[in-house]
Amino acid sequence: MLCSKPAERLTAHEVLRHPWICENGVAPDRALDPAVLSRLKQFSAMNKLKKMALKVIAESLSEEEIAGLRAMFEAMDTDNSGAITFDELKAGLRRYGSTLKDTEIRDLMEAADVDNSGTI
Repeated sequence: MLCSKPAERLTAHEVLRHPWICENGVAPDRALDPAVLSRLKQFSAMNKLKKMALKVIAESLSEEEIAGLRAMFEAMDTDNSGAITFDELKAGLRRYGSTLKDTEIRDLMEAADVDNSGTI
């Protein structure tokens, strides 16, 4: 993934199938890597157009490519509503080892809430 030449890099599918990333096809249940939190913060700084583009890309991924993300989402969606509220996101991040402040979690929530529904 760190190769300077794009043609030499792994594809997203290859990365998601790599043993360093997945365990039995899903994300492991351990603390989030600081890099993940850094990327979430970067996402919160993106403009609406970029967010919508990322949403379109995410919706085009195959089931096996998003199995780990789906498992994490379902673990955070404690009321099984299909959406994550601020409180669920906060509790879920804490469960995965996050030490983000409430204000930082609120910023992440607002950034990921592309339709302004108050949920992800």
